[in-house]
Amino acid sequence: MSNTETTAYLDRLLKLYEEKLNRFRLSLALLLVGTLVFFFLIFFPYITLLGNQEACRENPQCTKPEKSKLEDRLSEITTSWGKVPISTAEVTALFPVGVACGFVVVTAQLQGLIRLRRAITQQLKASSNYIDVTLIAPLLIDPKSGWVDRIAGVTILLFPFCVFIYSSVKISTRLEVLKNKLPYIQSARFYYLIYFLSAFTAIYTLVRLSFLFPGRNKNER
Repeated sequence: MSNTETTAYLDRLLKLYEEKLNRFRLSLALLLVGTLVFFFLIFFPYITLLGNQEACRENPQCTKPEKSKLEDRLSEITTSWGKVPISTAEVTALFPVGVACGFVVVTAQLQGLIRLRRAITQQLKASSNYIDVTLIAPLLIDPKSGWVDRIAGVTILLFPFCVFIYSSVKISTRLEVLKNKLPYIQSARFYYLIYFLSAFTAIYTLVRLSFLFPGRNKNER
């Protein structure tokens, strides 16, 4: 391949990388914002109120006004969806699965960026063009960047995964109460199964990402 052909191929790779990078950033932003908003505005208040309501029912010292207050507050959250044909209990139960799916998509996109940056690095070497690849093909977690940037990148990427783990555990402790709020009858095993499959898929993509990382690649320096 001539220098002209190599340069043209490199330009196409860089253009493709920019497109994929923009999609990755958009997906990551949507995942982070959606996770934060739903977790703090819907999931955490709803699960907490379910726990408080159950504790109040089991506590003989819990007064009727306290029970009524919890019922009213829970009703406010439950009916806040308006005419949307889905209950808050359903959305809460499926929240961890949605976060896990978003995490898998974002992680898969990051894997594609890493593979594409390898190709860009090889083309830079082939064209004897000594350009720092981190300047033209940045990554969320880059071994060549400072440790603060690396920690920030890891934190951003793993935040949805941590929310998934926390929400799955939290729901597991309230699953019997949550099932009573669902508009249909569903076995607890069903939720344990989908949470397990979600966790397995998320961990699998995370492990694959670690093996694709530039630091493990001898050609990328």
